[in-house]
Amino acid sequence: MPQPMHPILEKYFRFIKRVMMSGSDDGTVGLDITPAACRAVHIRRHQDSFELVAWAMEPIEGADEKAAIIKVLDRLGPSSRAKPLVVSIGGKGTLVRHIDMPRMTSSDLHKAFVMEADKYFPFPQETVYVDCSILDPRGRDKKMSVLVAAVKKDIVDSRLKILKECGVEPSSVTVASIAIANIFLLFSAPGCTRADFGDKAVALVDIGDTTTNLMIMCGGAPCFTRDIFIGVADVARRLANMTGIPLTEARDLCLGAGAAVTGREEDLRKSLDAVFSNLIAEIRLSFDYFNTEKNIPIGRICLLGQGVYIPRTQEVLAGHFDIPLAAWNPAEAMHIGVGEADRGAFVKEGCRMAVALGLALTEYD
Repeated sequence: MPQPMHPILEKYFRFIKRVMMSGSDDGTVGLDITPAACRAVHIRRHQDSFELVAWAMEPIEGADEKAAIIKVLDRLGPSSRAKPLVVSIGGKGTLVRHIDMPRMTSSDLHKAFVMEADKYFPFPQETVYVDCSILDPRGRDKKMSVLVAAVKKDIVDSRLKILKECGVEPSSVTVASIAIANIFLLFSAPGCTRADFGDKAVALVDIGDTTTNLMIMCGGAPCFTRDIFIGVADVARRLANMTGIPLTEARDLCLGAGAAVTGREEDLRKSLDAVFSNLIAEIRLSFDYFNTEKNIPIGRICLLGQGVYIPRTQEVLAGHFDIPLAAWNPAEAMHIGVGEADRGAFVKEGCRMAVALGLALTEYD
């Protein structure tokens, strides 16, 4: 029988209500750890809005996650270590599914799901933590939509161990893609209100360093999630192999940092086209599957993540989809605390800070 979620993960859904019900609080820290960087956001709720208190981002040099985490937390300030901390888990070793089940209470669902989880996940039962949540708790249909998740135990345990060595213990751990749903529900992209797209769905495409997460939102809830293992690192490797330049320089060129792109535009274009042709094919495959299963058309594509910062990303993707497509920067809708964080700098990095911000919001239940 698969084991239920680690006690830390079980706090996730209870924690949402504790934070969101208060009119004002000291805030929450979202910590997003990826293969390339560690990003953190400290926000607090004030009346009916959210305020950014502080944020930080540090590259992970080599494989030294611990050093990057410590630097990020130190940059947030000493008080951040005392705040509730929500940490991401993502990529290989995690799976999110959307299933229909007979309507029942949340308590009964958790009891039933632990017994049946092996039907939905390919991992050996003894190697995973599993959890689930009802997406339409107020529905009256006989069937209910359920989000289910599985995470490899060694991934969770390893992350908790590193955080403990950094002197912090998370209040909860959640899948990175759920953080994107959090932020979309609070700060929907322009043109993505229900009045804008009616009964159509919105596809959120988060292009990360090694993984692109595709989440499709329908009527205010996620209804399809998939990880595609293509990202910025693949473009950088392709560029390095094509030109013979060091991988670190190729990565800087991809993200518009370090050496100037001038003179390498054509090489970057070829690398981007080669890698993104595979990404586009996988996204199209997912859209076809979704349309067949749900019979709901995609009304808009919103891009976010590291890949947005590669020159021509939007142009390349837009040329392959007959669907409105644009970058989405949720930081543009945030209220920035005067004197506590620089709005311009945060908004500039907003597309790659989205997961950390969504973790801190913990809006989605």
